[in-house]
Amino acid sequence: MMPGEESMSSSGHFEYHNRPRHDVFWGILYACALALTVFGGLYASVHRNHKFALLSATEVRSDPNSCPAGPNLFSAKLQEQPGDFSVSDFMSKAATWLLVSAVLSLALGLVFLWVFKWHSKVMTRITIQIQVLIPAIMGIAAIAAGQVGGGIILILLSLLAALVFWMWRGEIDLCARLLGIAAAGLNENPGLLGFVVAAKFSLLSVMLPLLAFSGLAYTNGDLAPNSHRDTVGHPKNCQDAEGAPVDCCMWQPDAWVAPYMTLANVTLLWSIFLVFEIRVFTISGTIAQWYFSPPGFISNQGTTMRSLKHALGASFGSLSLGSLVLTVVQLLRNAMENARQQAQREGGSLLVSLASCLLECVYSLIDYLTKFATVRMAITGEAFLEAARRATDLLARNFLKAYGVWWFPPMVLNCAAFLLSLAWGLLIFTLSWLRWQSGTNGTQEAAILGALCFVMALVVLLFFSSVLLNIVDAVFMCYALDLDTQSVTKAEVHEVFSQVPVGVAVEQPGGDYAYGAPASPQRAHGSYVPPSHPAAAAGHSPMARRNDSAEQV
Repeated sequence: MMPGEESMSSSGHFEYHNRPRHDVFWGILYACALALTVFGGLYASVHRNHKFALLSATEVRSDPNSCPAGPNLFSAKLQEQPGDFSVSDFMSKAATWLLVSAVLSLALGLVFLWVFKWHSKVMTRITIQIQVLIPAIMGIAAIAAGQVGGGIILILLSLLAALVFWMWRGEIDLCARLLGIAAAGLNENPGLLGFVVAAKFSLLSVMLPLLAFSGLAYTNGDLAPNSHRDTVGHPKNCQDAEGAPVDCCMWQPDAWVAPYMTLANVTLLWSIFLVFEIRVFTISGTIAQWYFSPPGFISNQGTTMRSLKHALGASFGSLSLGSLVLTVVQLLRNAMENARQQAQREGGSLLVSLASCLLECVYSLIDYLTKFATVRMAITGEAFLEAARRATDLLARNFLKAYGVWWFPPMVLNCAAFLLSLAWGLLIFTLSWLRWQSGTNGTQEAAILGALCFVMALVVLLFFSSVLLNIVDAVFMCYALDLDTQSVTKAEVHEVFSQVPVGVAVEQPGGDYAYGAPASPQRAHGSYVPPSHPAAAAGHSPMARRNDSAEQV
């Protein structure tokens, strides 16, 4: 055990009360960036060019007399062109279908959770088999269509996928059991679903104003002559030096707009990652309280709110720092992607592609460590850098040699979500087509409705799958903490993980498991309540009840 972890162990790993504020500077920095962005957006709204829509119209930008804009500037008016497909008619017909589909998509999400809770092994096997069959079927179809080369490649890919999945069959079975535990944990903490929905709405309430502020900032400016226009060789026409037509004018934002939009974009990205970090923190803290709850204490009421208060209180600065790290990584990813695309346009560069590949590995590692640092912060209340260091050491000391286990869960869940959403979209398409086929655009409208229902169902199911994946990460960290203190809190979780070679798993006479040493004496009784747990203060401890009974006797 590392120095400083004794107190954590004695309080049952999860720290309920002793959570001092950490990384306060980064929380203040985020608040300042957000306030400055909002102030700049309000300034942009007040001083915007109210003729932006007129001046940015194509007819205006292609008129030589518009630069600079004078009194003869004409007004551009968009005309609706009649077509075969009417959006208004489609919405009037599809509104009820979309509403019913949105409600049933939520029901489909609950079915999704139920299936993975009770039949996770069946769902895992089905998704694996489909991923093997799809390229095989496409290969056979390609050969039948005369594309022999492409068909053979697809069939070989199918055989390769089958071989890989067969080699990892043990990890696939473990993945199924992990997803079952995650679904059970979510079932024990239903408040997490409401929290995640609220987090998404909170993110929208931040994203939409910041996006609007960026748009309003861009409207601060005026028309200016196009710098690419050749005014010497073609003074009367809007052409470049090679004679190609170009816009006569271009929109020229004010000098302060570009720096502000950079700040707004960084703040927007930082806010997105901050909400993501708060979500991971709250889910991890809730699951940790469920995982480390004392035997006989089955109430999980208030656990989600407690973790959310920790996130928005003592750990807000640490989460701001963690989200800033993810923001910087994403900006570096974008810069590298732009450099790679630029190199490809200029003929390709092996060096740039190699650097991009290597840096992507580094970025993925940073994302991975940041995620588990956040999970540990939710459990212990440590500062971000301290949690990252200790989480890394903890994972290294209890390293699970099962890389596929952490690759298979997202693959299985995302594939299952896609397949169920696709089936739902096809069902809606079929039903609507049977009803609308006699109309002029019945097939087209049914296809659009099916596609919209597919997207809605996919968004809902990916929402549920992301929560399950966060729970898997939290359970894994709790399990690693158990291993580090040679204790067993939830035997069913240890039974799943003990199938992976991590050392010696010893079954005790009572059926529990211990790793490298028996469980601690306090836990051997199966009724120890950590002093920091609310049950201890409320007098719900089974041990306390036995002591009270003894005193009465």
